[in-house]
Amino acid sequence: MNRRIVRVAAILLAGLTIGSTSACSLDPTRLPVPGAYIPADKYTVAIEFSSVLNLPARAKVDSGGVQIGVLDRVRLIGNTAVAYVDIANEAALPQNIRAELRQATILGDIYIALFAPERPAPTLLRDGDTIPLRNTVPADNIEDALRSASNLVTGGAIGTLQQTVLDLNKAFPKDPAELIRIKNKLSGVLHDLSTNQDTVNAILSSMANISTSLAENTSTFDRAVSEGPTKLEGLASVVSSIVQLVVDAREIGTAGGDLLNPIMPDLMQMLSFISPFVATVSTSDTTIPVVADKVIALVRDKLVPFFGNGGPRYTVSGIHPPDGSLGINPSPSADELIRAMQAMGLMP
Repeated sequence: MNRRIVRVAAILLAGLTIGSTSACSLDPTRLPVPGAYIPADKYTVAIEFSSVLNLPARAKVDSGGVQIGVLDRVRLIGNTAVAYVDIANEAALPQNIRAELRQATILGDIYIALFAPERPAPTLLRDGDTIPLRNTVPADNIEDALRSASNLVTGGAIGTLQQTVLDLNKAFPKDPAELIRIKNKLSGVLHDLSTNQDTVNAILSSMANISTSLAENTSTFDRAVSEGPTKLEGLASVVSSIVQLVVDAREIGTAGGDLLNPIMPDLMQMLSFISPFVATVSTSDTTIPVVADKVIALVRDKLVPFFGNGGPRYTVSGIHPPDGSLGINPSPSADELIRAMQAMGLMP
C-alpha cells in the first residue's frame, strides 16, 4: 500500500514538473545530457560566423583537443550568425584567437575549434567579448564536397583527363632510340641547371629585385598607365608638327640658296676683308697687356719724374734781332716774353 502511494506521488510530481516546464517554454536542447560537459565556473564569449549550418545544439568548444566549453545559443544579428559559448574560467584565451567550425569525421557532429595565433595578444578574452568575423572560418559542408565529387566523376572531367593522357602518349615518338635521345637531352639540361645553380640563383635574385622595385614604384607605373595615353597623343601631335617644320625649313633653305647664290662671290670677298680684322681682334688679348705695361712704364718712369721736377726750363742769355730785317728794336718785346715765361714758371 505504501509503495503504491509513493508511486502515485512520484507520478503526480512528474506531471507537475512537466506542466510547469511547458508553461515556462523550456527548451529541451538546453537541458544537460547525462555525462555531457558542463563548465561550473564559466564566462560567455560571442563568436561571429558567416554560416553555422548543421551546428548542433550544445556543440562542444575545443582548444588543443580538449573541450573547454559548450555552445549556449545562436542568434542572427544582421547577416551574421553569432554563437554564444560558455567557456570554463580556467581557459585563458588571447583576444586574437581564431575560431573554426570543424568536423571530427565525415558523418560526425560539427564543433567549434579554437586556435591560438602565432603571435598571441597580451590581453585575454573576458566575459562579454566577441571574436570578430575576420578571425573565424565556417564549416565545409559534406554535401558540397559530395556534390563536387559527383560533378568530377559524371561531368566528364575523368574522361577529359584520360583523353589528355592518351594524347600525351601519342606525342612521344614510337622509336626507343628517339626516346633515349630525348631523355639524354633532358638529363643534360637538368645537369646544366644543377652546375649553374649560382647563375640561376643570381637570375632569380635579379628578378626578385626587379619585382621589389616594381612593387615599390607602383604609383609611378599607375601614373604612367593612366596618363601615358594622353601624353602619347600630345607627343604624336608635337612630332608631326616637328616633321612639318623640317619640311617647311627645306623649302626655306631652297629659297635661301636661290637668294644667296648670286651674291656668294661678294660675300666671300667681304669675308676675306674681315678675316684680318678678326685675326687681330683674336690676338688682342695678348698685345693689349704688353702695350698697357709700356704705357704705365712711360708714365711712371718718364713723365711723372719729368713734370714732378718742374717740367722743361729755358735759360735766355740774349736776344739778337735779325740782321736789319725788322727795322725795330726787339728788346721791349723780349722783356715782355721773359716776364710772361717767368709767370708761367718756365724760367727762374
